[in-house]
Amino acid sequence: MMRNLWFISILVLFFSSCNKFICTQSHTENIAGKKAISGLFDSANVLKFHASINFRTSEISGILVFKKINDSLSAGSFINEFGIKGFDFTLSSKETKFSYLFKKLDKWHIRRRLGSDLHFLFLRPELQNTCFIDNKKVFVKNINHSLFYVYYPVNEEETGKADMYKGAKKFAILEQSYNKRDGFVLKMKHIRGSMRYEFGELKN
Repeated sequence: MMRNLWFISILVLFFSSCNKFICTQSHTENIAGKKAISGLFDSANVLKFHASINFRTSEISGILVFKKINDSLSAGSFINEFGIKGFDFTLSSKETKFSYLFKKLDKWHIRRRLGSDLHFLFLRPELQNTCFIDNKKVFVKNINHSLFYVYYPVNEEETGKADMYKGAKKFAILEQSYNKRDGFVLKMKHIRGSMRYEFGELKN
């Protein structure tokens, strides 16, 4: 009995430490007119990107097509340089779903990681909760009990920046920029360097 109680207490401590987030002074405020990453949902057009996805020593590249379906849903499709479809996906405020995944990619760990990363890359920020991290005011989107997207306020011409946190640990960083010449450019990488993404808009 005592052994079981000890084991349960260890599990409780473990999961509570995993779920702890480093945000302080968290509260909800009126954020009308404030900006973070612009979000690709702001465009009603179909956007095409040259896409590069790196996993350790492997790389796949091709074209990713992204479109807004409505204010809460978008869809995308990736085709490699040889014209072979890699995946089709839809993205909502809470998750990414794949309607197709190339057979060699259709493994549970790839599906989970790729889905999570695409969600972070292409989600339109919903700026509601604010808090302070390292004494800097940020906007926080809580995806689930242990996953958080942190957006940093920007001015019109600055590069938008965001971090993905899993519990108290920063897991990935994202940069998004836009100008009339280059269009949208998105760059994301995992902190440990195992995955890197780069998407540059194709203007023609």
